Amino acid sequence: MKKSCRFILNDKEMDLCLSQGRSVLDLLRKDLGLYGTKEGCREGECGACTVILGRFPLVGYRPMPSCLMPAGQISNTHLVTIEGLQGERPNRLQQAFINQGATQCGFCTPGFILSLTGYLLEGRTVTLQDAVDALDGNLCRCTGYGSIRRAVAQIVEPLLGKVPSLQGLIELDLLPAYFATIPQRLAKLRGNCLADSPDLTFEGGEKDRLLIAGGTDLYVQQGDALNKSKPRFLIPESEPIRVKEGMIEIAASASMEQLLRDPHLIDQFPGWREKLIVMASHIIRNRATIGGNLVNASPIADCAVLLLALDAQIQLVSSKGFRRRLPLREFFLGYKELDLNSDELVESLLVTKQDGAQLWNYTKVSKRKRLDIAGCNSAAVFTVNNQALASVGLAFGGVAPIPFTARQTMAWLREKPLTRETFLGSMEVLQEEISPIDDIRGSAEYKRRLACALMADHYLHCFSDTCSYGDFVKGGVL
Repeated sequence: MKKSCRFILNDKEMDLCLSQGRSVLDLLRKDLGLYGTKEGCREGECGACTVILGRFPLVGYRPMPSCLMPAGQISNTHLVTIEGLQGERPNRLQQAFINQGATQCGFCTPGFILSLTGYLLEGRTVTLQDAVDALDGNLCRCTGYGSIRRAVAQIVEPLLGKVPSLQGLIELDLLPAYFATIPQRLAKLRGNCLADSPDLTFEGGEKDRLLIAGGTDLYVQQGDALNKSKPRFLIPESEPIRVKEGMIEIAASASMEQLLRDPHLIDQFPGWREKLIVMASHIIRNRATIGGNLVNASPIADCAVLLLALDAQIQLVSSKGFRRRLPLREFFLGYKELDLNSDELVESLLVTKQDGAQLWNYTKVSKRKRLDIAGCNSAAVFTVNNQALASVGLAFGGVAPIPFTARQTMAWLREKPLTRETFLGSMEVLQEEISPIDDIRGSAEYKRRLACALMADHYLHCFSDTCSYGDFVKGGVL
């Protein structure tokens, strides 16, 4: 289904009749002839198709993979491609890539340029590590990355410790001058958005209309089929994460990147961002949503495992506005089966706000250290009183048909002393309640061993003064 869509593409205001489910990558290359956005993997893995998106009210831009972005979500936005950064000569960032030998065949270069530019436009304090991490979703098969790192260091050096402004980036020759006009031009487009609400009113026979949040899994599975679809869209909220009545409320539309950067969660869980950054690349985290990760119902969903360990509640809302709340562990009924009615959607997740920092850990095992689907993953939260475990939250992915809360192990651990015997004994209980299967990511026996290894990682991280790596080697776990 096609609908009118108004947006700003680089420096040009557009008013197009678009197929809502068509990918932005195909729109740019096949419809608009903008070939600087490269078509690579079409799975969000390579970063060659990266674009930058700014949404009204303009509080920052986000680099994203255009292959996983439906055209129906670009209404009332500023969409930037590599052509939108081009002037009569290379800008300062492009010249740094040239000077450092950071471009060879050139296929990946537009994606790198846009990812770094997008990072500088995010409205955050610049650090070299964050700048390098912002490129973790971009692949290069020519340079070996050393020259790219040098180019990044050269560009961010005068910006370290600062929050760049649009005007400041223009003055540094990192943005063309027209960017200064975008906030006012976007404001004029307000009210013409193609998808200003989740559209929960159903016309006859439309209850099966697809609701797209980030699309990071959906477009990998059925991208071509979505081209002619009539989807609905979950629109980002202006305040996706907030504290309300003693709870941290996380909107279903909150992105993974917003989850990782939330100050309330960072204060409550030390090392929050550093541990969770392994979940996905920067450009994917900017699109992937918490609600989408849960509703996809994968047994190894990273956010599901994390939120289960945090004893989160999930709030659902119907098309008539009725709300119901239940423990997240009760939301998963079976493999790809959820306690979600056909006229309901996930509205938010709620985590109890605690005073002070909590003992916690998140870990995963995958073929690659970072940015890969997990073979097994796990999260744990501990409360200690008088050298004994007062409460435990423990969840695993990849060991059952659903994201799994290890309730028997949690119950066994409560009030147990912090000893080597307790830690090793809990693994025996865990083995009794998990039910992994042989699949493409490993045998059932392999996953059983992984589950114990992940438990050991939790203990080593949270109770390093009580146990050691050698304890688990002697216990036959590692």
